Amino acid sequence: MPASRDRPMLSFLLRATVSLLVLKVTAAIVSGYVDYFPPNFRSDFLHGRQDYFFGSYHWVFYGHILTGPVALLLGTLLSSTAFLKRFPAWHRRLGKPHCCCVLLGVAPTGLWMAWFARFGIGASIGFSLLAGLTAFCTTMGWRRAVQRRFVDHRVWMTRSTLLLYSAVVLRLLGGLGTVLDVHFAAYDLLAGWISWVGPLLIFEIRRSYLRHSQQRRARPHWRPAGAASGVSSERETPRGGPARDFRHRFNPL
Repeated sequence: MPASRDRPMLSFLLRATVSLLVLKVTAAIVSGYVDYFPPNFRSDFLHGRQDYFFGSYHWVFYGHILTGPVALLLGTLLSSTAFLKRFPAWHRRLGKPHCCCVLLGVAPTGLWMAWFARFGIGASIGFSLLAGLTAFCTTMGWRRAVQRRFVDHRVWMTRSTLLLYSAVVLRLLGGLGTVLDVHFAAYDLLAGWISWVGPLLIFEIRRSYLRHSQQRRARPHWRPAGAASGVSSERETPRGGPARDFRHRFNPL
């Protein structure tokens, strides 16, 4: 059907758009590093942090901003099916430093920095959960790859990448708030939560829908003999024996 033929193209366009958006936002983030070397406490993020910046916070902060863009770019590249098919060896080689970057850099530093969030305990809890879930999903993805359970590996690493994309979504929501001239503090708090809960929720809903659709298509449908003429009969069985329980292994993605 035409709609079915259009799906691969729509999926490709969506992935390409997301990748370009991630690259653009990551480049914008990195270009703002001129305010961090040396620290400019009049910049948006560092404003008001001079009282505690030069303690342990500044080591955590610099570790976070140095590993974050690397994890974003590697996550985007490794999530590409085309890259995996064409360069499977490079997928494995880059996957290890990507996981190390997340587990030793982004997640622990993000957890530390969460308790210095500007918008109170609600924001701190949200960013702490984000850091913990990112580490958990990445660990599960790594384990599934080691166990050669590659379908599950892809699911867990997709979750990990979506959680990393929260940095991109948060900046887009911040830009939207600026355009709409939003001034109430609750917007920033909600944006922090939506930036990672939203993409993850959409992924899980879509995954559940596809799984149930594939299960319905795989379920055998038996038509009683003589149904067209209204004559009741026993259930038809396939040639060669009784009815069999057909099982279909589906891709959860």
